[in-house]
Amino acid sequence: MKKTYQDKIFVNESFLAAAVIFLALVVRILHVIFTAKLDPLAGDLTLDAAIYDQWAKFLVWGGEDVPTRLMQAPLFPWFVSVIYRIAGPGLTAVRVAHAILGTLTCALMITSTRRLFRSSTAGILAGAIMALYLPAIFYEGVLVPATLILFLNTLFVFLLVPESGYPVKPRLLLAGFVLGLSVIAKPVALLLLPFALVHLALRMNKARPRFSTGSFVGRSGLIFAGLIMAVAPLTIRNSIVSGEFIPLTTGGGINLYIGNNPKANGFYSIPAYRGQSLGGTPEVQQARMRTIAESESGEKLSASEVSSFWLREGIRHDIENPGSFFHLLWQKTLFFWNRYERASVESLTFHRRFGGILSLPLLTFGLVAPFALLGIFLSRERAGRLWLLYGGALTYFAAALAFYVLARYRLPVVVFLIPLAAAAVTGLLKLLRDRRWTELALMFATLFLIVRLVNTIVAKDTAAGEAGYHTRLGIVYAGKGERQLAREAFTEALRLDPSNKGARMGLDAMDRSR
Repeated sequence: MKKTYQDKIFVNESFLAAAVIFLALVVRILHVIFTAKLDPLAGDLTLDAAIYDQWAKFLVWGGEDVPTRLMQAPLFPWFVSVIYRIAGPGLTAVRVAHAILGTLTCALMITSTRRLFRSSTAGILAGAIMALYLPAIFYEGVLVPATLILFLNTLFVFLLVPESGYPVKPRLLLAGFVLGLSVIAKPVALLLLPFALVHLALRMNKARPRFSTGSFVGRSGLIFAGLIMAVAPLTIRNSIVSGEFIPLTTGGGINLYIGNNPKANGFYSIPAYRGQSLGGTPEVQQARMRTIAESESGEKLSASEVSSFWLREGIRHDIENPGSFFHLLWQKTLFFWNRYERASVESLTFHRRFGGILSLPLLTFGLVAPFALLGIFLSRERAGRLWLLYGGALTYFAAALAFYVLARYRLPVVVFLIPLAAAAVTGLLKLLRDRRWTELALMFATLFLIVRLVNTIVAKDTAAGEAGYHTRLGIVYAGKGERQLAREAFTEALRLDPSNKGARMGLDAMDRSR
């Protein structure tokens, strides 16, 4: 039977989508291989990554408990514990699982973008951008929740965007459950809920000749039901562990204070209270912040009461220092919409020096964000269908303003920006095809301006921060017996930060052992 023109188009689109998904998988598997072979820090876990590893091992084999498990969201260590139980406590297995999730994220993005914009070209472009988005690939090699959150948020959008009409009841229940999982991976995802309800209301209003409030309430209830089903086990576990009602975590107040205190700079920085450092690791921070909160209150406090104390302190500082508060908001805005990937656990900029996939000229926030911002304008005629995208971008931007900007906390926003970036490309191609030269010139001029603004250097790691990465590298090299490389790393750390005690101690230890 002879294929029709429409059949050929469908075959071509399916082939391109499959090619993009295959590309995503190949790139990610190569990244797993190169990370193990080329990156000397591949097996060295620090800060949050070390806690997640310890937490997952505790869940599987027992041993020393994790002191921060009420403060930090638990889904990721639960996820890692399943991998450890199946494949053993090796980081390669986690990276392979991340690679699979990253590939699935690309596949889901192709479909949901095509449905949102009624454009196969936009869908394939979105998948290709996700497949080659450098920060996403990098964090698939790091033991943090970023990859899992990307996948869950993309699946959430996919479930709420059916081929036509509005989501059927089972999809709504599942969407709520997926959102709940994202919330217990990072509670800020809860802010996506109102935008999901707006999206549902708009889709129902357009699909039905007469909007039914009762039907909307019932379907919204399914989203809530799915959300509660996912979150309830965490709430019950918190009650058993702490003896009090803690729906999610106790880290909200503490993190708000970290982002809103006299020493806050818009990024993550070690907080202080009345001149006293609160520590640079989650365990130390939790202990010191509890001690101070109880001392100030004059009584023993529960975990949630400690969090509430620091929430009040952060808000009090903002109210008493409005000038500083608004300046900080502006700084966070600049940092959030800047191309630089500021890190606290692992630095993309630092790891690129080791080669492999990360050294390739792949796509970055500095290119994706400008196209996405332009895409908001070029896709304005479809605004009623895009509230999930607008809401997702606003959710993670608002979280950065409330707390602080970090690369891995900003990463989930690309789930909502990449479809808009793909729409911008298709919109520019349409202007070109229709020979609307004046509009095309204006759009390119606007895009050029946004690219310049986003790529202006306003956010970099501090010299002390970079020195810390070199010190850690020197310690790893020294542990492997690679003395010359260790010496070079320690020397570079001291060049960047002459006060770096770890590097000085490392060099002194090497000199004594000669």
